[in-house]
Amino acid sequence: MILYNAIWCNPPTRSLKSNKGSNTNNGITSRLSSIAIVATAIVIMSGLVLEPGYSEHSDYIDTASSQIRYDIESIESRVQATVLSTIHMYGSHGDGIFEDITPDTRQMGIIYPFVLDAETLETVANGAFPSLNGVISDDITLADRPADQILLDLRHNGVTWVDYMATNPDTGTVQLKRSWLYLDDGYIFGSGYYVYEGRVKDVVNDAVNLFELKGTDAFDDITPDEPVITAALYPFVLNATDWSTVAHATIPDLVGVCCSDAIRTTSDRPFDIILEDLQRDGGTWVEYVFANPDTHTEQLKRTWLYMYGDYIFGSGYYIQDSRVQSLVEEAIHLYTSHGDEAFDIITPDPDEEIHTFVYSFVLDADTLVIQAHNGLPHAIGQVDNHLNSATKSLYQIRDELSREEGIWVAYISENPNTRTDQLTRTYLSEHDGHIFGSGYYYPDSRLQSMVDESIYMYRSGGPEIFDTISAQGFRDGITQLVRNETHAMARAFGFAGGPPQVGPVPIEALNLNIQAARSLQSNWIAAQQGDGSTTASIFSFSSTTNSEQILQVYGVLYDKYLFSGTYIVADADAQSVVDYALLIYEENKDNDAWIDIITPDDLIITDAVYPFVLNATDWSTVAHGTIPEQVGKCCSDAIRETSLRPFEDVVADIDDDGRAWVEYIFLNPDTGTEQLKRTWLVERGDYIFGAGYYISDARVQAIAYRGTLTYNALGAPAVFGALGAVPEEPNSLYMFVIDPNTGVTMAQGVDPSLIGSTSDWEAALAVKENLVSEIEKEHGDFVTYTFVNPKTGETENKRTWFTLHGGYIFGTGYYVSDDLGYTAMRMQTSGN
Repeated sequence: MILYNAIWCNPPTRSLKSNKGSNTNNGITSRLSSIAIVATAIVIMSGLVLEPGYSEHSDYIDTASSQIRYDIESIESRVQATVLSTIHMYGSHGDGIFEDITPDTRQMGIIYPFVLDAETLETVANGAFPSLNGVISDDITLADRPADQILLDLRHNGVTWVDYMATNPDTGTVQLKRSWLYLDDGYIFGSGYYVYEGRVKDVVNDAVNLFELKGTDAFDDITPDEPVITAALYPFVLNATDWSTVAHATIPDLVGVCCSDAIRTTSDRPFDIILEDLQRDGGTWVEYVFANPDTHTEQLKRTWLYMYGDYIFGSGYYIQDSRVQSLVEEAIHLYTSHGDEAFDIITPDPDEEIHTFVYSFVLDADTLVIQAHNGLPHAIGQVDNHLNSATKSLYQIRDELSREEGIWVAYISENPNTRTDQLTRTYLSEHDGHIFGSGYYYPDSRLQSMVDESIYMYRSGGPEIFDTISAQGFRDGITQLVRNETHAMARAFGFAGGPPQVGPVPIEALNLNIQAARSLQSNWIAAQQGDGSTTASIFSFSSTTNSEQILQVYGVLYDKYLFSGTYIVADADAQSVVDYALLIYEENKDNDAWIDIITPDDLIITDAVYPFVLNATDWSTVAHGTIPEQVGKCCSDAIRETSLRPFEDVVADIDDDGRAWVEYIFLNPDTGTEQLKRTWLVERGDYIFGAGYYISDARVQAIAYRGTLTYNALGAPAVFGALGAVPEEPNSLYMFVIDPNTGVTMAQGVDPSLIGSTSDWEAALAVKENLVSEIEKEHGDFVTYTFVNPKTGETENKRTWFTLHGGYIFGTGYYVSDDLGYTAMRMQTSGN
């Protein structure tokens, strides 16, 4: 870089506007020779050779970026060489090169040129994203300093480095990018690299350097004695012949094991192509699905592989983690450029419906008051107490934030998509008296990862993999569907019967429910007309629980197919609580402190899903999230005696897979009756962690949600009319709609005489006076009160779910006798 500094320490003055494209009267010709010399010198130092002249766009894309050993100087040199080469071509051929720079479709490659109009900041050429032409991109407007300051730096120095958030064309995700800008002839010529990917390559480079210094002894230095749970980037080393692991910085048990299975089966391209890329270029990026050691969930991973002699050195990052970290970096950049105005940019209109799998927020570092939140705009101004219930103590979080650039924490919080509490993985960074954060939900991560895996299988194997997807069945509680506009190509719904597995399927039959069909069809349209992805919550009958359920859907349009998946929200909520307890266990193993953290001092009666922990040997209770008196007692009696399947099968599942679902009869403290409960069990070490929910509760929540979906689709008059159609046989699981201002029943599906009355609402308010505020705060609330059962004519306890939507309260409840009947039916069906 000495040559660069010597030539450009006093760059010539640039004008913002001149005769663009002209080779006379603007001084550009006199500088071309110097630029060419510098460009050539930088390219030589980078280890690259540029072809003379130019003929097509490929000359401008960094196709050789993986041919050399990585270091920060080489990658920044190649960025500068790309910019100077573009200026050189512009000087020779004028603005005609802009069309050659810009491809017809999006291109891969992390180093590419772009050109902005220096006056309007509009994109006039972009080597990866043709859709940006004519667009004022975020390159300058949302960079690490205000656009005016960047332009001032360019006018004064002619060149400058800027940091900003940009979409990585290789991954389609937004990441921190560092670009070199050069002002010339009224244009800003630029190119850059993605900082996080540079860090990954740096980890690999350090491992190679260690190997050069110590030989194979370096492998012992890389591999720890015990497993390491960390969110940090780590290296691993493979044997280039058989792809067995020879060193691994987090999981020593992988040494000697073939590490290529995930790459072979779920990577973004066929395995033989990966080998060819490595042998030809020496290094390559590969994406595949792998277990994140910090979350114990399967996620999409992007890894840099570098072949050196007989070994392949690698390191990678999880794309979902990268999305979250990038949102934090983006928010900090917005704040740096715009001050407190950035909070309004981050926070959407509270009246807008929020559908996001990844969200960001800003807290006051001292008070923890929410200052911005793009997932929960209604929460602005409230104190965020989630850090007080995280898997790390608030004291530890503050201490780590003061010492680290960023830290990961986990806690239970509201998912704006499902309106329920789920486990979140959150990245925090403190800056200028604020805590900037972003996170994603574990259930959403599992769902996205499985859809990603199917897409990557398709990318490697083509349509032949549709049979493989269908044969996978019900994995981790997630169903899968691959379809085009008219046909189902693959279905992994985990049950037999119903619509055909593949082939032309009437949309109205596709999930056995018109509400689900309508949602799936709208998802198809949304994916086509939007950015290619879609998410929604739907109502459907689930054969897994043999009951109505709310499902969360995620889909991605790829190569004219919509790859989608669903999970049962109630199942995911239970899994989240188990995951949360597991993280508490991992973080607080010393002196068994985790037991006291999970177990309260006094009895807690709550509708929330709570954790419990059993001894894996005798199934006695070790910790309990609501009833401390259960500790030391055997909690398996209910499971042993009332499980809908043999207890031996449950134990076998845990022995084989380390986890199992079980349905059994257990006391619901809010109704005082024994009910069917569905519980998720996970074995970890010497313990079994569990959490569950009552299926009847999930049923009525789903039926009430169906009413809100119908309201969205048809409007209030149509909904009220539909609910007023009373069936011949009374149905105790009926829905009703109440005006919260008056308490008057606007619609009711079992007894028309109750329309216009306030009986249901008055009965609920008699039990819980602050019901409206609870519904508004929590998006819904359960109340148990006495009411006449239309099937029996008797007054019974009724457990009702109330939820607020469109200015109305939608309610659905079940009666004790009906719940007992449902439980008996399920027991009889199971053979018990």
